[in-house]
Amino acid sequence: MTRRKIKRLLALLKAKVEYPDRKIKIKLPTGFKKSFEEQSAFRGWINYHVTWDVDPKDPWMVISLKRSKVAEWHRELIKVVPVITPDGEIVEAEEWAKRSASTN
Repeated sequence: MTRRKIKRLLALLKAKVEYPDRKIKIKLPTGFKKSFEEQSAFRGWINYHVTWDVDPKDPWMVISLKRSKVAEWHRELIKVVPVITPDGEIVEAEEWAKRSASTN
């Protein structure tokens, strides 16, 4: 199984826990879930990309994260996504960062 396929299944398992009211159908290979759940760094499906991920060299091995991939993604988005101010003005992310820095 490719790394991409493994990570997709892991993301779907997280989504199933995160959105229990949605019907997410996943066809998993026998023992797939258990192979991750039994590893010491596994911290629950809801924490995939938050406290754990898979090793870059071995997608079957769970590793602990020092920084949440979710938080890293949000930090990157803040740098590039325009902001709508309370007045309804659309401001580029860089300009908003400058304005915010000058008010602190």
